[in-house]
Amino acid sequence: MSEQEERQQNISPGARLVGVVIGCVFGGIGLTLISFLWSQPFGGFHSPPLFFRIIGSLIAIPFVMVGGFTAYRSLTARGSRLTGVRATRKPSPTKKRSSYACPHCNAPIGEESDVSPHGDVKCSYCKKWFNTHGD
Repeated sequence: MSEQEERQQNISPGARLVGVVIGCVFGGIGLTLISFLWSQPFGGFHSPPLFFRIIGSLIAIPFVMVGGFTAYRSLTARGSRLTGVRATRKPSPTKKRSSYACPHCNAPIGEESDVSPHGDVKCSYCKKWFNTHGD
């Protein structure tokens, strides 16, 4: 499981609500700007010129895209999962290898363990080989 997926599993409902609100605000700003610019009649009094309509739309489109994506990802995020070792222990950036455990004996892999570039590790407790990438 990747680090991003692990973080996504531990999102609280309050954090998801904040993401949805922020996404809706950004998307709403963009949609409001686009609808205002293009709903005004061409050549009318105080109507924006075509140049401003195009530039304003190009500015508003990223607001709609980012806001919509933020709201969607916040709504579809998984809730907290309290099972397993990884949910209770957060890996530290300095001790990356200590967050792994042997799949055979569940012994933690310490800092002194050697890891190959492909992720192969030999457990110092049960002496069996495994891959940290899960292959």
